[in-house]
Amino acid sequence: MSALPPPTIRPLLHADLPGVLDIQAACYGEGFVEPMDAFANKLGQAPDTCWGVDHRGQLRAYLFCLPVTPHALPALHATAWQRPAQPRWLYLHDMAVHPEARALGLASRLLDTARQQAQAMGCDAMVLVAVQGSVHYWARHGFSVVQPAGPLADKLRSFGDEACFMQQNLR
Repeated sequence: MSALPPPTIRPLLHADLPGVLDIQAACYGEGFVEPMDAFANKLGQAPDTCWGVDHRGQLRAYLFCLPVTPHALPALHATAWQRPAQPRWLYLHDMAVHPEARALGLASRLLDTARQQAQAMGCDAMVLVAVQGSVHYWARHGFSVVQPAGPLADKLRSFGDEACFMQQNLR
């Protein structure tokens, strides 16, 4: 009897979006579940920075990262985001691991993939919006809370009152 192959990280495809929605529904509260057209927009604009993890023949985790500038960060549920010409940050928009696959280290592997891509792209930092009490999780992975101002603070409000903007400098 042959062993199953280990989990494989690969670029996400539009055909993966129903699986992304299934994983998202298993991981997030109702206010954070984004519609398919929001994911389709982001994947269409940034196919080189969105990954999925296959394990045992199924999509078990994903990470949507978006190359952004401080003024090009999409609000939650945005369906018309456009990639800027010269991004400064790689924004970790959404990462989720199916509950049945959480002990496999998939999140750390996805974060390593994103960090390598951000460095290859010459980004100054990786940024994210921590929701659902995840600040401590992201801090363990090297992110720090920063207080955004201006348009960035306005976008942060779309994620709810407890959302925190976090950054990990790469330079």
